[in-house]
Amino acid sequence: MDPRAKGEGSSSKRRRNDAEDAQQEASQSYSQNQSQSQSHVVSRNRIHSALHGIPDKTEYQHGSILRVSMKSFVTYESCTFSPGPNLNMIIGPNGTGKSTIVCALALGLGWNTNLLGRAKDISEFVKHGSDKGWIEIVLCNKNGSNVTIKRNINKNNNHSIWKINGENKTQKEVAAKVQSFNIQVDNLCQFLPQDRVSEFAQMSPQELLKETERAIGGEEMLNAHQKMVELWNEYKIAAASVKGDLDAIASNERQNGIIEKDVIRFQQRAAVLRRVRFIDIWILYAKYGLAKEEYDRLKGERRHLFLRFKAMEGASGPMQEKKLQAEEHEKNLQDQKNKLDQLYQRAVRTLKAKGAEIETTEGQGEELRNDQERLRIKGQTREKLIANTRRKLAACKEIVDGAPSEDGINTEKAEVDQQLRALFEESRETKDTIATLQSQQASIVDDCRKLNAEIIQKRKTIDELEDTKNRKLQALKNVDNDVYEATMWLRENRGLFKHHVYDPICLEINIKNKKYADAVESNIRNHLRTFVCQTRGDYDIFTAEYLDRMKKRVNIMAPDERSLDMEQYQPPMSHQELRDWGFQSYILDEVEGPPTVMAVLCAKAGIHQIPLSDRKDLDSKAIRDSGRFKKYATLTNVFNLATSRHTKEVLETSSQIRPAQILTASFDPVQREKLGKRVDELRGVLNEREGNIKNLHAEESRFRKVFAEFSEKEGALRRRKEDLTSTLRRIHKQKIELDNAKKELQRKLDEPSSEAEEARIQELLKRLATKRCKLAVEYVELMKENQRLVTRVTLSTLSRLQAHAVAKAMNDEWSAAQEELERAEADYTAANDAYEKVKDEARVLLDQAKTEYATLQPEDLDEFKSIGTGISLMALEDMLAGEQAKVALHYQTHPSVIEKYERRLEEIKAAKKTVEAKEKRLKKIEADIAAIRGPWYSKISQLVNDISESFSASFQKIGCAGEIKLGEQEDYDKWSIDILVKFRDSEKLQKLTGQRQSGGERSVSTIMYLMAMQSLSKVSFRVVDEINQGMDPRNERLVHSQLVEKACKPNTAQYFLITPKLLPNLEYHERMKVLCIYNGEWLEEGVMKWNKYIDNQQRAKKQRL
Repeated sequence: MDPRAKGEGSSSKRRRNDAEDAQQEASQSYSQNQSQSQSHVVSRNRIHSALHGIPDKTEYQHGSILRVSMKSFVTYESCTFSPGPNLNMIIGPNGTGKSTIVCALALGLGWNTNLLGRAKDISEFVKHGSDKGWIEIVLCNKNGSNVTIKRNINKNNNHSIWKINGENKTQKEVAAKVQSFNIQVDNLCQFLPQDRVSEFAQMSPQELLKETERAIGGEEMLNAHQKMVELWNEYKIAAASVKGDLDAIASNERQNGIIEKDVIRFQQRAAVLRRVRFIDIWILYAKYGLAKEEYDRLKGERRHLFLRFKAMEGASGPMQEKKLQAEEHEKNLQDQKNKLDQLYQRAVRTLKAKGAEIETTEGQGEELRNDQERLRIKGQTREKLIANTRRKLAACKEIVDGAPSEDGINTEKAEVDQQLRALFEESRETKDTIATLQSQQASIVDDCRKLNAEIIQKRKTIDELEDTKNRKLQALKNVDNDVYEATMWLRENRGLFKHHVYDPICLEINIKNKKYADAVESNIRNHLRTFVCQTRGDYDIFTAEYLDRMKKRVNIMAPDERSLDMEQYQPPMSHQELRDWGFQSYILDEVEGPPTVMAVLCAKAGIHQIPLSDRKDLDSKAIRDSGRFKKYATLTNVFNLATSRHTKEVLETSSQIRPAQILTASFDPVQREKLGKRVDELRGVLNEREGNIKNLHAEESRFRKVFAEFSEKEGALRRRKEDLTSTLRRIHKQKIELDNAKKELQRKLDEPSSEAEEARIQELLKRLATKRCKLAVEYVELMKENQRLVTRVTLSTLSRLQAHAVAKAMNDEWSAAQEELERAEADYTAANDAYEKVKDEARVLLDQAKTEYATLQPEDLDEFKSIGTGISLMALEDMLAGEQAKVALHYQTHPSVIEKYERRLEEIKAAKKTVEAKEKRLKKIEADIAAIRGPWYSKISQLVNDISESFSASFQKIGCAGEIKLGEQEDYDKWSIDILVKFRDSEKLQKLTGQRQSGGERSVSTIMYLMAMQSLSKVSFRVVDEINQGMDPRNERLVHSQLVEKACKPNTAQYFLITPKLLPNLEYHERMKVLCIYNGEWLEEGVMKWNKYIDNQQRAKKQRL
C-alpha cells in the first residue's frame, strides 16, 4: 500500500464483477462508437492484416513492434498478435495474461527479470507443465528488412538461446541491436510495468530528469548531461587540487620568509662557535696546569699526615693495657659486693619469716578470744529461743482447739465436687458443638485461602496474556523504528483527531492460534505497519502534521464507509466444506481485532478468502485443478493460484513463509476466555464460602453465650471448693506447727552447757602467750645480725664505686686518644682521596685537551695559537664568556632548517609549474562544459517547457493544475525535473512525491507526464500497465480522452495501455487498436468469432448508408 494513498476498501469478488462488467461495457462501447461516426470505421484490410500477419510498416515508427509471438510462456500455450502503430488498448479479465504480454516484451527484447519486479529466474516464466518456451518479437526497421528477435527458454537449466533473424546471437548482441532502435525497457518513462508503477512517483527529481532525457532527448542528450557531470566533477577535483597546490606554495613561501633571517644568523653563529671551541681547548690546557700544581701540593700534605697517624697509633698500646687492668679490679670488687648482697637478702628473708610466725601466733589468740565471745552470746540466745518457743506453742494450741471440724468441711467439699461433675456433663455437649463449628469454619477458611490463591494465579496468567500489545510494540520498534516513533507520536497527540485513529494494524490485531502466526504475518505483512483513520478529515490532519510538517514516511489510510460493512466479506465456501479440502479455517477466523481494522484487512488483504492448513499432506493438485482457490497457506508456504475464468487453467506459484517478527506476541483468546470464566466461578464459590462462614460464626456465638453461663456457675463452685480446701490446709498447718514447736522446745532444753568449752579456750590462750614471748627474743637476735651485714655491704659498695671511677677515667683517656687517632686517620684518608682525585682530574683534562687539539684542521692551528698563547685561565674564561654572549645574540638554529629552506625552494618551483598546467586544464574543462552546456541547455529548457505546456494543458482539462520545472544547480549531477500538481482549489502547487498524493492522484500525474512526452518522444514504443487503477471515474474518463488524442496523432510513438477494466462510452479513434485477451484452451467454444463480428458491422454500415 502506498503510504499516502487514500484507502478504498473493496473485495476481490467485487473486483471480478467490475472487470466482467467493464469488459461487456467496452464491447458495447465498441459497437456503439462504430455506428456513431463514419470517421471511426476501421479499414477491413487493416483489421485483416493485423489479425493474420505482419502489417504494413509504412505507418509504424522506426523500432515499433509489428508482431509478438509466444509459446509455452507463463499462461499462454501459444499466442501471436500484431499491435497497431499508435494506441493499443490491451484489455481482459484478471488472470488472462495481460501483464504476461508486458513480460514478453521486456524479456524478449533482452532485459533481465529483475526489471519486472516478479520472478527472479527466467525458467519460472515457462508455462507450468512445459520444459521449454519461446518469445518472438518483430521490430519495424525503416532502413531495411524488419528485425526478428527470438528468445528460447530452457526451464531445466534456466538458460536462454537468442536469435536475430534466425541466426544465433549473444544477449549482448541482442541488447546492442535493441539499443540501435532507441528502445529503453529499463526507462520508466518508456516502459512502466504493473509492479513498478509506484516506482515512477518514488523516483527522485534527478532520476526523472535523466530518464526523461533518455526517453525524449535520446542518448545524445543524456550523454551530454552525463559528460557535463563528469567534467564538472573533474573540474571540482582539479580546482580543489589547484587550491591545495596554491595553498602549499603560499605556505612554503611564508615559511621560508620566516626562516630566511635565521639562515643568516646561523652562518654568523657558526663563526662565533668556532672561536668558542678554540677557547674551550685552551681552557682545558689552563685547567690542567692548575690541576698539576694542586697535585704537587697535596702529595706533600698527604705524606705529613701519614707520619702523624703512625706515631699516634704506636702510643695508644700502653694506655689500653692500663685501662684493662682498672676494669679487671672493678670487676673483682663487684663480685665481692654481689656475695655480700646474697647473704644480706637471706638474713632479711629469715627475719621476715620469724615476724610472720609471731603474727600467726597473734592471730590464733584473736580467734580463741572470738570463740570465747561467741559461746557467751550463744548461751544468751538459747534462753531467748526457749521462751519464744513456749509462747508459740501456747498460740498454736489455742488455734487448733478453736478450728471447725474437719469432717464437716470434707462433707461440704464432697457436695461441691458432686455439683461440679453435674455441671461439667451439662456443658460438655455445648463445648463439643462449639469445637465442631470452629472446625467447619477453619475448613472453609482454608478453602477460601486456596480459592484466593487460584484466583490470583489465574489473574496473573490473564495479565501476562493481555500484555502482548507492549511486547508487539517492542518488536515493532526493532523491525521499523519509524513506525514505532509514529505510534508514540499518535498516542501523545490523539487530541488532534475527531475520531479514534488506530495504531498500526499489527498492534490492533491478535492471533488466536500461535501456530498460524508466521502464515498470517506473511499474508498481511504489507499492511501490518499501516495506520487506519476512520475519517478523511483525520487522515488529512495526520498526513499534514506528521508527513508534511515533520517530514516522516509511514503508511496511513482512510477506508471509505462502504468498505467497512463486514457483511460483504463472506468466505467463498462453508467451514465444513473447507475442512473437506484439508483446511482448518480462514485467516479471518484466526485473527481478532477492531471491526474497522478487520474490514480493512478483508478489503486490502482478502483474509476472508485465504484458507489455512497445518497439514503436510494437502492434495495441492486437486486444490489447483478445482479452480475454487486463489490463494492458500500452510505452516511453511504461501501458494498463489492465477485462474483463467474461461480456460480454468491455473498457474501456481509458492513462496516460503518467513518467521513472524511482530505477531509472535499474540495470545490464545480461547485460553483467555477459559481463564476468565474460571475466575468468575472461583469468585462465586468464594462468595458462597464467605456466607457459610458468617452463618457458622453466628451459631458459634449463640453456643458460646450458653457455655459462658455454665462457666460462671463452675467458677463459683470452684471458688467455694478452694475456700474449703484452704481451711483444711490451715488446720493441718497449725497442727504441724504445734508438733514442731513441741519438738523444738524439747531440743533446746536438751542442748549441753558451754562452761567446759570456755575453760578449754582459756588454757589455749595461756600456751599461745608463752610461745609468742620466745619468738620475740629470737627476732631481736636476727635483727642484730642483719645490721652487721648491712655495714659490710655498704663498705664493699664504696670500694667498688672508687674502682669504677678509676676505670672510667682510664677509659675516657683511652677513648680521647682513639678519637684523635681516628681524626688523624680521617685526615690522611681525605688527603689521599684529594690527591687521587686531583691526579685523575689532571689526567682527564690533559687527555681532553689532547683529543680536542687533535681534531683541529691544519688551517685552524695559526688562529688557535694566536687566541690562547700566554693567557691565564681567568682571561680565557672572560674571553669565553664574551664569545658565548655573542652566541646568545645569534640564537641557535637547527641545521635541518637550512635543508628545509632549500627543499622548499625546489618544491615552490615545481608546484608553480604544476599549477600552471592544472589552470590550463581548468580553462579547457570550462570551455568543454560551455561548449556542451549551450546546446544542451537550450534543448533541455525547450524540452521541459514543451512538456510543462502539454502537462499544464492536460491538467487544466480535468479541472486541476500542473507544472513542470527544470531545477538548476551549480552541480550538474543535481539538476532535476520537478513535477508540481494541484488537485484541489484550496491547495497550492505541490511536488509530486510517493507520500504526499494519493495513489489515484499519482496515477493521474504519471499518465499525464507520460502523455506530455508523447509528441516529443523519440522512443519506438511506450508501455504502461494498469496505470488507471485507483483513479476516480471522472479523472479516468478525462485522462483516457487526452491519451487517445495524443497517442493517436500521426507520427507518434507506438503506445501500449494495459488495463483489466474500462468505463463505458469512452472516446474512440480510428488509430486505436483494442486487443481483447481471451486466453484459454477452449477458445472456439466460449468466444465469438471476431472476423464474423467485423463482417456484420461492415454490412450494417453499408445498409445504413
